[in-house]
Amino acid sequence: MEENMDHNKQIKGAVYFPSRAYNAYQTWMYFDRTVIARDFGYAKSAGLNALRIFTSYEYWQEEAELFWKKFESLLSVAEEQDILVMPILFENCGREPSRENMLDQDPETAACIQSPGRKITENRKLWGKPAEYTREFMKRYADDERLAAIELMNEPHEETGDIPFAQFITKTAFDMKKRVPLSIGCISLQHNLYFAQWIEVYQFHDNFPSDRENFEKKLRDAVSLQEMTGKAVWLSEWQRLRISGPGWDQRVIPEEDKIPYLSSLAEAVYQSGIGSFFWSLMVKPAYLPAQRINGTINGLFHEDGSVYSTADYIAVSGKQNSPEAFTQPPLWYVEELKRTGKE
Repeated sequence: MEENMDHNKQIKGAVYFPSRAYNAYQTWMYFDRTVIARDFGYAKSAGLNALRIFTSYEYWQEEAELFWKKFESLLSVAEEQDILVMPILFENCGREPSRENMLDQDPETAACIQSPGRKITENRKLWGKPAEYTREFMKRYADDERLAAIELMNEPHEETGDIPFAQFITKTAFDMKKRVPLSIGCISLQHNLYFAQWIEVYQFHDNFPSDRENFEKKLRDAVSLQEMTGKAVWLSEWQRLRISGPGWDQRVIPEEDKIPYLSSLAEAVYQSGIGSFFWSLMVKPAYLPAQRINGTINGLFHEDGSVYSTADYIAVSGKQNSPEAFTQPPLWYVEELKRTGKE
C-alpha cells in the first residue's frame, strides 16, 4: 500500500458483510481472516477502493480485546489490498439486540440488529457505555490513515427517536477528532444538518429508486451541496432501479425485482463524481426484515469468486471481461432453506 493513501480521490466502494453473516455481531463473532482476505481481493478486482463495514458494540462489550484484535486484522488486510475502510459504530435499523436475535441464523428470520438498541438510545442515563466505546475507538483510530471516515451511526431518524443519541455520540467523537473525518449514515441529505457542526462527510441513501430521473436529480443535488459546503458528499447505500416501487414491507414484489441489478444505476453514480458505496460486496439475502420478507437478494460476488451478474461486474469495474456468472442465490442459503423446510 502507498505510504500515504490519497483520501481525496473519489471513493468507489461497497458495504461489506461476510456472505454468511446476517448482522454485525456475527461478522465479528465468526471473524475469519482468510475469508476477509478472499473477499477484499474480490473488491480490489472490481476496482473498489473502499468498504463500509459495521463494527459491533455488542461484541465489544463481550470481548473487547478480542474485538480490537479482529478489527486490526481486518484493517491490515484492507491495507494490503489498498482499500480504505469506513467503520460504523452504531446501527438504528433492525431488531432489538437480544442474544437470540444476534445469534439467529434462521434464513427466514435472521437479520440486522439495532445497536445499542431503543432501550438505550431512549434513556440518556444509559449512554455512558456507548460513549466509552466511542472514546476507545477514537483513541485508537482517530488518526489512522487506513480509514476513509468514521461513521458514528447508521440512519438515526426522527421517527425512531434516536437523533439526540446520535448527536451525543457524534459530539463525543468530535471532542477527540484528529485526521480521520467523521460522518453519519443519513437517509436523506437534509438529515446531515442535525450533525453538520461535527461532521466533514455528508451521506445519503437511495437503495431502490423507482425513477431514474429523480435519482439523477439527487446525485446532482449532492454534487451541488459538495461544491457549496466544501464537504465530501457520499451516496453510501445504493442497489438497483425498481420501477414497480421500492418494495419496503411488501411480501410480494415482481420476481425480476428480487435480484441484483447494480448496472441499472452504476453509470449514473460513477459519472456523478461523488463517492459511493453499493449494497453489497457479497451476494446474500437482504439485510433488513422489510426486504427479507419478499425474497430480495443483493450483492456482486459469490463466495467462490463468481458474480451474480456479468453486467453488474462490468458496470462496477469498468472492465470488459467478467468472472463466471452464477445467477442464483448463494448455495449455502438455498441449502439452509431446504434444511429448515422454508424453500
